[in-house]
Amino acid sequence: MKKALAFILALAMVLPMVACAKQPTDEPGAEGKTYELTMASSDATGCVIGLVGEKFVELVDKYSNGRIKINYHQDGTLGSEMENIQQIKTGEIDIGHFGDNFGSQITTGVDPTVLPFVFRSIEDVKAVYSDEVMGAAINAAAKENGNVYLIGLQNRSPRLLTASKEINTPADLKGLKVRVPEIESWVTIWNSMGAMCTVVSWSETYSALQTGVVGAQENPIDNICSSKIYEVNKFIMETEHLQGVHHWCINCDTFDAMDPADQEILVRALTEADEWGDQELANLVAGYRQTATDAGATFVTVDKAAFADAAQGGINQALQSYTKEAQDYVAAYMAG
Repeated sequence: MKKALAFILALAMVLPMVACAKQPTDEPGAEGKTYELTMASSDATGCVIGLVGEKFVELVDKYSNGRIKINYHQDGTLGSEMENIQQIKTGEIDIGHFGDNFGSQITTGVDPTVLPFVFRSIEDVKAVYSDEVMGAAINAAAKENGNVYLIGLQNRSPRLLTASKEINTPADLKGLKVRVPEIESWVTIWNSMGAMCTVVSWSETYSALQTGVVGAQENPIDNICSSKIYEVNKFIMETEHLQGVHHWCINCDTFDAMDPADQEILVRALTEADEWGDQELANLVAGYRQTATDAGATFVTVDKAAFADAAQGGINQALQSYTKEAQDYVAAYMAG
């Protein structure tokens, strides 16, 4: 337990979860307080992060002997990810896991891992959070701007571009209508490469592709498959333009109000669930690819370096709104 806590603190993080903490009460026959927390997710049931959330709930129940109950709401039933971010800030929910909106909406201008076509591996992304300067800055921004502690990172598979036509080179992006989430730097970078970005919520993306509002989108393979994007976008380009993570967050007031032993239960359960999820992701990716292939999708190998080079102007433009520390970190990384 102490090892897990030390590891998290070394990464300048503090437990992540979407939960709505009620006032703890003493329960007869139980050791310690009881809690009922609300955890929310906009991701589809069955995707890897959803399975990790379910494992986390299971382990918390086990290690607390049922004293800590987490009500896990998936499929955006409590709102979009953007809405969940506001809900966790006010304490309407207690725990949440956020994708790239963490870096664009909570640690805005501080966390450069949200920038596409920059980091080449998941290890390089996690190194940002464990860096002494960057880790401390991200943790401080999370608390100040989002009223959350960052308590865990869950691996995601790389983001891939899907489209209704084959995209082989950056030049093929010209005029392509690409769905992106509400992340300004993504719009800047993709548009700089010749695409025409349209912000569409994830829940409406399939319909937007089906009706021709957009002709392309980008997401990890598990999201592509769980939402059957391959039915409306038959080409999947292996751009791997963003090596992302899910950010587990917990409302600061919720976490601070818990007994230290119960905080440790959350940390232990999340650490184990994340480790399980990393292995599960590795096991499932091949299956996801086969599912898409069996449905008629074509995977297209591209020159990733050529796409990264084409994005450089947009990256430089997006970095102008980042802190000097973030700019220096990215410059040193890309020069290395």
